[in-house]
Amino acid sequence: MTAHKLVLWDIDGTLLYSGGVAGEAMRAAMTRVYGRPSDNERRSYAGKTDQQIILETFPERSPEELLSRLDEFTAAYLDILSAWEDAFRTRGRVLEGAIEILQQLRARGVVQSLLTGNLAPVAHLKLRMMSLIEFFDFESGAYGSDSPRRTDLPLIAAERAAQRYGHVFAGPDIVIVGDTPNDIACARAVGARAVAVATGPFGVDELRAHAPDAVLPDLTDTSAALTVILAQ
Repeated sequence: MTAHKLVLWDIDGTLLYSGGVAGEAMRAAMTRVYGRPSDNERRSYAGKTDQQIILETFPERSPEELLSRLDEFTAAYLDILSAWEDAFRTRGRVLEGAIEILQQLRARGVVQSLLTGNLAPVAHLKLRMMSLIEFFDFESGAYGSDSPRRTDLPLIAAERAAQRYGHVFAGPDIVIVGDTPNDIACARAVGARAVAVATGPFGVDELRAHAPDAVLPDLTDTSAALTVILAQ
């Protein structure tokens, strides 16, 4: 039954916290490639794609100009974040309960992938540095490198998963787990289940106001998380 369930995880604020290192690396990469950093604080980044953040940081420049340098920005971001791996591991952490729920879903044959605003290679690097890559089928996910618009990502992920598994994932077969209102909006865009987790910058009541299917204060109650993720 659960083998036909596609769970798409957000990364930052849902599975792990980078201790600010990833944000610092992103701003350093912006400075290297575009000439100055973003001055946005963490909450304003939350739930946005990396492409969207770049476009919003430099509204005076054309999207075509900015995104023509996306590969260069990605390489710079990876270079800086890789160099800061020790700081990432020291200041960051896997959020409590994340490994347990990932293990339980894997044991049930659930397809687990990612729906994240991170550029795809950055997503892979973050999860590798936190020793989480074993749980995910990266080829079935969707990333900030696929589109500036996060609501475009669920359909991209569903199509990739369908091609890989020969099964059309739709409706409650798709579950999007994240810590921001934008994660909930992604689920609503394709009729998927939205499971919100209040481990990021938004509290339980703030998330509940966006009408997800379920809100969890965190992932520490593995039984409760399994129940809401696997519900039909």
